[in-house]
Amino acid sequence: MFLQSFEKPDKKSLEDKECLICLESLNVELELVVQLPCQCSSAVYHIDCIIRLLESGENKNFCPHCKTVYERPDPITQQQQHPIDTRKYIFIFFIHILSNTIMNMINIGFTDDTDSTNAITKLIAKMMIISYFCKVLFNVILVYTLKVNPERVHSHLAASYSFQTILFILMICFYAFSKKTFRTTVILLNNIIFCFCDLAFRLSIECSS
Repeated sequence: MFLQSFEKPDKKSLEDKECLICLESLNVELELVVQLPCQCSSAVYHIDCIIRLLESGENKNFCPHCKTVYERPDPITQQQQHPIDTRKYIFIFFIHILSNTIMNMINIGFTDDTDSTNAITKLIAKMMIISYFCKVLFNVILVYTLKVNPERVHSHLAASYSFQTILFILMICFYAFSKKTFRTTVILLNNIIFCFCDLAFRLSIECSS
């Protein structure tokens, strides 16, 4: 939705303000509000309220307060430019999150801090278990926030890859300091196989489009 490209208002300025359309508080997440280009004293509204206004008829692309008209992209052109690309990356995102969650659940099951008497290995193992749980929780949060704003799929993917890269480095340290057992070998192969398949899947989808 083109409304997301508009400049966001200052969070503090919304504390005591109401949306002139629904008369409800604007003190919500910034992703749920929009500041119209006119930037008049009442230029901030809930995105859903502006969308309903735009859908109520033609030539509704104006500020309800000062009546200043703002530019609205042609719906057909907008559909041709954005939804296909967004849907493609949302599909990549959900496959990535599913495979990543399975991979980290396996990591949790096979990471054991009792296999070694090395204090460093035990500390890294504990950090890994906590981090894997955090990554699974982080995946849930990413899915929930993407429903609110699908246009942020690229930043969500980047955040997930960055988090998992840190965990991969932590896993390499654990493997380097620990005894080479069946468990550590499974963890190493689990991460390599899942990460390779995840990236290969993304590349295949991107190259096929």
